[in-house]
Amino acid sequence: MTADRGRTMAVVPVRDATLPPGGAEAVAEAGGVALLAGGGAEDAAAELRGSARLLLVWESPEFQPGRWARAVAGACAAADLVLLPACPDGRDLAPRLAARLGRPLLAGAVRVGPGYAVLPRDGDRRAVRVGITGPAVVTLRPGVGGAAPVRPEARCSVRRIGPAGAARDPGEARVVAVRVPEPGAADLSEAERVVVGGAGLLGGPDGGAAAFAALSEVARALGAAVGGTRAAAEAGLVAPERRVGATGVRVSPELHIAVGVSGAPRYLAGTGDPAHVVAVDRDPGSPMMAAADLGLVTDAPGLLAALARMLRDEAAPGTAADAVGDG
Repeated sequence: MTADRGRTMAVVPVRDATLPPGGAEAVAEAGGVALLAGGGAEDAAAELRGSARLLLVWESPEFQPGRWARAVAGACAAADLVLLPACPDGRDLAPRLAARLGRPLLAGAVRVGPGYAVLPRDGDRRAVRVGITGPAVVTLRPGVGGAAPVRPEARCSVRRIGPAGAARDPGEARVVAVRVPEPGAADLSEAERVVVGGAGLLGGPDGGAAAFAALSEVARALGAAVGGTRAAAEAGLVAPERRVGATGVRVSPELHIAVGVSGAPRYLAGTGDPAHVVAVDRDPGSPMMAAADLGLVTDAPGLLAALARMLRDEAAPGTAADAVGDG
């Protein structure tokens, strides 16, 4: 998919010896050639053995995007195309690296091909194909590609490097803390649990507002991020950037709960390969039900309302018995 795999390199920021979302995909798109930078980068490289060809490893326990851009620029200057995953650290590092290399940045690409990149625009309502006529830096949305298959017999060269120019600029901003976001507001592409509402929640006099409020309440109790289908986004019940699907955010969670979602092909194409799928809908023959490990054929808004009430009762000591007594 990349312009010229022989002159392409991935740059993958690592934290705590763990590859970020989209990291393995970026390496695969670069033909198995990558620079891994961060705390535990060498340990993270072990995840790519059998699927990568050349891994440059730079250990740096503290993420400082400006300093890192100076440090790694020389190591990837020979590559015509530098790919980074569009994870939070990748989004911080990419513009600084592009400026350091004097190259254009194509951010949030959903596809990279020979001489072009496809970028979403207008809240993911349309995709624009942009030509790549020279060296460039591109960030790839996690979930749009796939990791390279693992071949145990493949040989992977891992080299430690110590890039020059890594000293901190006294005036440079530095990271003082990293706080975990509220689950409902977490980046969908990185969430391990996702609850998505669809057209089946849009009925009623309020157009589905109460149903989505209940969905958010349930998702918060599950520690899950909230998303919506195209219909939900167009109805204004979720922000455009929380629209799930092939033309929206591509997700790949451990748990995917689809409530009132029929499962149109464009939606399913953006849901990756979750470990567990739960579908709630009135239609037992919907594509979403066919893709689910567990399907609940019921009134989705009614189920959400009941779950939200149950959660509130459990959170309020002394009210659970009253709720049972009221029937």
